[in-house]
Amino acid sequence: MELAKHIKPLTGETDWPIWKRKIRDLLDYHEGALDAIDGRLVKPEPLQVGAEDNVVKEHKMKSDFFRKANSYAKSMISSSVTDTVYQKIMNKDTAHEAWEALKLNFEASSKDQLFKICTEFFAFSWINGEDVSTHVAKLKNLWFELNNGLKAKNENALPDLILVCKVLQILPGDFENFRSSWMLLSKNEEKTFEELITQLCMYERNFRKTTESATGAAFLVKSEKKKSKKSKENDICNYCKKKGHWVKKCYKWIADG
Repeated sequence: MELAKHIKPLTGETDWPIWKRKIRDLLDYHEGALDAIDGRLVKPEPLQVGAEDNVVKEHKMKSDFFRKANSYAKSMISSSVTDTVYQKIMNKDTAHEAWEALKLNFEASSKDQLFKICTEFFAFSWINGEDVSTHVAKLKNLWFELNNGLKAKNENALPDLILVCKVLQILPGDFENFRSSWMLLSKNEEKTFEELITQLCMYERNFRKTTESATGAAFLVKSEKKKSKKSKENDICNYCKKKGHWVKKCYKWIADG
């Protein structure tokens, strides 16, 4: 259960999209755990009296496998939620029942939850200080939940064009040149979401290098100016023999003609 410590406990529907993906990644580590929560692995039916030895042996093997996978999955889920959320699943016998209870409470299947996620997706905006990959990850999570909610209600999934347009819409002013170049692409097959993210990350890396170089050059010029000024302060005038100026700026030299 040490792996569960690396997951922030589930508190509610806001945490659900990311928590769900993380917990599934951890459950994939244990054989049969994902099948247990998805209902593909179930407890074998009791054997009839007088079953043959080979049937009994196979039944025991399947029962042990289910017990271990189910126990691991249910323990991982229980240890990765808050006490408030745990009360919603504490009376569930299997990992599948617990998982379905969480989905019922937090999945974007109801109209209200689906509307909320849809609103969050279209209201999503750029946050200063975060890079392209971070914004894309957050936006893709919302996109994933939105389309899953639509499918659960037997609605058509949204086309990737909307996701591409949303990414372009949230880009800050520093990416204006990139946005213009992207819109000039004539081939639609080049305007996929994957290609957009690849080009965006490359543009961001190059933009950072250019910015850092310009900042370094400006700092060097500023340092040279300070150095020149400091050197001038220590120089001695050859006419009046005082520090801080040269002959051409010497008031005595000028007064003496």
